[in-house]
Amino acid sequence: MSPTLSDTPLTKADVAKATTARPNPARRGPVLLACDGRGTSGAPVIAARLLADRLGLPLEIVTVLEPQAIYSVALGGVPVYVPEVDDARRNERIDCVHDYVARFCGDAAPAHVHARFGSVALETATVARERSASFIVVGASPHRRLDRIVAGERAVQVLRAASCPVLSVPPGFTTLPRNIVVAVDFAPASVRAAQAALLMLGDGGTLTLLHMLPPLMSDVPLRDPSGRDPATAVQTMFDRLRSELRPYVPGGVTVETQVHTTDAIDGAVAYATALGADLVAVGTHGPRLLERLFVGSVASSIIHAAPQAVLAVPPPSPAEAMEFWLRVSGTAASTHPRDWAEALDGFTRRNRGRQAVLEIDDPRYGSQIVGRGYTLSGATYDGRDHQAEIMLGDASVPRRHLTHSIPDVDSVAMTMDDAGRETLAIRHGRTQTLVLTGAR
Repeated sequence: MSPTLSDTPLTKADVAKATTARPNPARRGPVLLACDGRGTSGAPVIAARLLADRLGLPLEIVTVLEPQAIYSVALGGVPVYVPEVDDARRNERIDCVHDYVARFCGDAAPAHVHARFGSVALETATVARERSASFIVVGASPHRRLDRIVAGERAVQVLRAASCPVLSVPPGFTTLPRNIVVAVDFAPASVRAAQAALLMLGDGGTLTLLHMLPPLMSDVPLRDPSGRDPATAVQTMFDRLRSELRPYVPGGVTVETQVHTTDAIDGAVAYATALGADLVAVGTHGPRLLERLFVGSVASSIIHAAPQAVLAVPPPSPAEAMEFWLRVSGTAASTHPRDWAEALDGFTRRNRGRQAVLEIDDPRYGSQIVGRGYTLSGATYDGRDHQAEIMLGDASVPRRHLTHSIPDVDSVAMTMDDAGRETLAIRHGRTQTLVLTGAR
């Protein structure tokens, strides 16, 4: 397993070049520890407390009891539910959880406990959404294969339902990681995984972005549309990813990139182990049915196989995902109407005030320029009318403007060149409307 690209550390000088410091979008609400109070290892508690303290966030706990149908037979044999039984079980569980957490938290103030009844995975994910949790922390048992599979499956089940990162912690976890490997395929979820991993990285640590190139691609001259070989294309993607991460990299942290030609799952775990990494971070795929069921073979397999702590991160919202694709790969497209309003809002935010050319490509009439000499005022999509609108204006002549309506939209796509100029393409039937932006 030899590298095809050399390390390219992100230095302090690189960090200083960041033009806009942005809050890390992975940092939101509390750190949520999921436990039942019966664990013998304090690793999940320690990890959750360290992470909450580092981020300045509250630590909260969720514990889920499976509902029990407790009945007494009243007159006529009608079963009667006794709610006091569940109240007693809830109180007993809360006491048990407090005792368990207190054993490993020293003099820290007791954390608030959310006690729920139902499915462990679904209720944990529900509390995480209600609290806008930054992380869900669960325990893992990697020392015996059966225990590792069972504990890993618990983490996978929570991840299937969760909308925030899930941290699976093995016994022996005592400090925040200083050496993290992030498996990246340049999809939005792996970009978000790298952002979340930066929140966990200890001072002076190293974040390694690892891309696994399928063996076939290294043996044949496959090319991307621009004619570059795969290694060159990957390096370009890495450069864009590093730019994307730069505002979130703490001082003293080194970011390195590696490409290996091997299987994604075995390769990521083997590389992390050989490197002595404390944690492996990986993104999942998305919200579609099969992905909800299987999470993504790479993420679930790494959770089950890795002896290290594993951070599994679901993808951002569809609109955020489009922006990730655009910034990292230079292109983004969607055929889902639910994405279009936010995607066009983002296009407007990035390009308002730029010079713009409005062009319509119709196979019946060819390409026609219908607006030149304007600046972009905005682009919107109305889901009720299934219609997009492009608004162009003239800063020097306020009353001079142009509004172009596009009915029956089929898809929205955006591209960005190396100079940051964007092109918006809205397809409707056989016709395509283009907005080409220039320099500010």
